[in-house]
Amino acid sequence: MIKRFISTLSKQPINITETAWTKIKDIINANNSKAMLFSAKGGGCNGFNYNLETINEEIKNSSLLENDNYKVFVDPITEMYLLNTTIDYIKEDYNKGIFESKFVYIPDKNLATSCGCGVSFSPKNY
Repeated sequence: MIKRFISTLSKQPINITETAWTKIKDIINANNSKAMLFSAKGGGCNGFNYNLETINEEIKNSSLLENDNYKVFVDPITEMYLLNTTIDYIKEDYNKGIFESKFVYIPDKNLATSCGCGVSFSPKNY
C-alpha cells in the first residue's frame, strides 16, 4: 500500500511507502543526519541509477516530502527523471525468494523503464 505524505508542491513528484519511510527514519537517526536526498546519477546498466543518500543541509529550490519531521528532498536537477517514482523498502524473506533487505524504486511506466537490478532506469523519449 502506498501512502502519500505532505509535500511542498500541490502534487508530489515522487511517492514513498510507509515501509520506506520507516527505514528512512532509521537511517537518518543512525547517521545523525538532517534529511535524505533522492536523485538520479548517470551510470548503471540502463543509463541512470537511483540514488538515496543522507544529507546535513536543506536543498534549496527542491521538492520536499516530510513525515513526522523527517525529510526527503528531491534533487531539482534530476527531478524530471524521477517524476512519479515510488520508493519502497522490502525486507529479507527467504520464503518469498527475497534474500536481502533493500530500497526498491518503481518508476512510472509511462515515463521510464527499469532494469532487473532495481536501481537502474532509462527515461522514455517522447
